[in-house]
Amino acid sequence: MSAEVNERMADIGSEQADLDASTDRYAKRFAGPAGAWLLSRQTQALRQLIGSDSGVRVLDVGGGHGQIAAPLLDDGHAVTVHASSLAALGQAGRLSYPRLTLSIGPLAALPFADRSFDIVTSFRIMAHIGDWRSYLAELARVARLAVIVDFPIPIGANALQPFLFGVKKRFEGDTRRFAMIRKARVRHTLAEAGFRQPREIGQFVLPIVVHRKLRRPRLSAALERSCRGLGLASVLGTPVVLRADRELG
Repeated sequence: MSAEVNERMADIGSEQADLDASTDRYAKRFAGPAGAWLLSRQTQALRQLIGSDSGVRVLDVGGGHGQIAAPLLDDGHAVTVHASSLAALGQAGRLSYPRLTLSIGPLAALPFADRSFDIVTSFRIMAHIGDWRSYLAELARVARLAVIVDFPIPIGANALQPFLFGVKKRFEGDTRRFAMIRKARVRHTLAEAGFRQPREIGQFVLPIVVHRKLRRPRLSAALERSCRGLGLASVLGTPVVLRADRELG
């Protein structure tokens, strides 16, 4: 693995926690039918939590991967993607939409006034940012209506991550370490910022690496449906996509 790739795969707490996910190399993880299916699950959860909100102004922090911006733009929302650097704009920098705005600056000190955007999203960042509580509070500061984030929980296969990291790296080749976060702590942090009524969607019960190696989206979908039917997704599903709304009044 080249020095450049190692540099881009920064460990937890990097000031450019969004850089790795914005790269072409990372985008290849979602190439092919299996990758497209994995990404569709994330998009489905996002759209479900956006719900009936229409034509909203969205700030997607650390969204250089383009995975959140593209479907929201397709749905008619105005999206600002904020990245830590020009390089970290990555895939989002290649999108061409009239309602897309690109922004560069620190992730942990956003250059926007309080309540500047209707909804603030951040996917694939909390597990890598280090001080996720301060980061989440900063997202809440600039959100007028709601915050939507994703994060891995320390349950199921994730609980073994510290012990199985080497095995996972051999399977995937370019994986990196990530912090696991309890749902109750995320709810508490958002409540302190005035955001309540959280709604959560657990994306996958089986480890994502299993679905990648199966390369059979229909089988993967059937397996996950069975898990949801048994009520496992609400307990074991990860990463969790969570929306919390600001208490107005």
